[in-house]
Amino acid sequence: MIAPGSQTQAPLFAGGRPGTLKLVVLLALAIMLMLADRQRGFLVAVRERALVLTQPVYWLAALPSAGWQTLRLAVTERSALAEENRALREQLLQVQTELSQRRAEGEAHARTLALVEAARHHALRGTLVRIVDLDLDPFRQRLLLDRGSNAGLNRGDGLIDVQGVVGQVSAVGPDSAFAILITDPNHALPVEVSRNGVKSIAYGTGDATRLSLPNLPQNVDLQVGDRLLTTAIGGRFPAGVPVAEISAIERPTDAAFAQAWARPLSGLARNRELLAVPQIEWVGPPEPAVPPPRPPLDEPQEP
Repeated sequence: MIAPGSQTQAPLFAGGRPGTLKLVVLLALAIMLMLADRQRGFLVAVRERALVLTQPVYWLAALPSAGWQTLRLAVTERSALAEENRALREQLLQVQTELSQRRAEGEAHARTLALVEAARHHALRGTLVRIVDLDLDPFRQRLLLDRGSNAGLNRGDGLIDVQGVVGQVSAVGPDSAFAILITDPNHALPVEVSRNGVKSIAYGTGDATRLSLPNLPQNVDLQVGDRLLTTAIGGRFPAGVPVAEISAIERPTDAAFAQAWARPLSGLARNRELLAVPQIEWVGPPEPAVPPPRPPLDEPQEP
């Protein structure tokens, strides 16, 4: 029995000399194998086989790290792609907005040129105005314009677009004006048929797509498709500006008069710019020219 606190050392190799001899033999064998492998490469096949056998172990050991790297890269790439996608959407939205603005400006410019060309075709002079507000109530159809008396507008001035008559200025302020559409129930406009010159009055119906021509003779020469033009009667519009097109004719046998319906040619609810046309100033017939007095016959004529 060993007393407590005493120090003992275990032999380095159990078994004494036989163990030491075994170690020496193994070391000598290992040195011989290393020298032989260095000179002849005897253990290359063994190492290759060992590498094949241990490859799954290395793969399994590296799997968690590789998975984490893959996941981190996927998250990073997804965030980068999301940010890039957001930036591209913002750029696309900005480009689309600018394109829409350019398109709207181009369309407005084209409408203005067409309106000026129409005014030139009808030999009209006027002021370009823009529509601020539009009211198409069945009992009240009005426009609010962005120009007024400071721009030369007056009460009673006519309004036209590229296709024809739109309405008349009803009230004027310094920088704005109200206008009544030709389809307003309180509006009436003298017209004539372009085909034969038959004259009538087109009344508003409260419907932006229809005018009424009541109290026509039963034998009136009207056909569906006839175009109605202004007549210059009343001094509101110059003659020859398109107004509407006959869409239906009613000739009841039990009534003394016929009635016709017409479709306005102007884009009443689609306009943005209009041309305000001044009222026509009536000019009477020219006075006959007075010939200069002839000299008396009894006076001597100068050579």
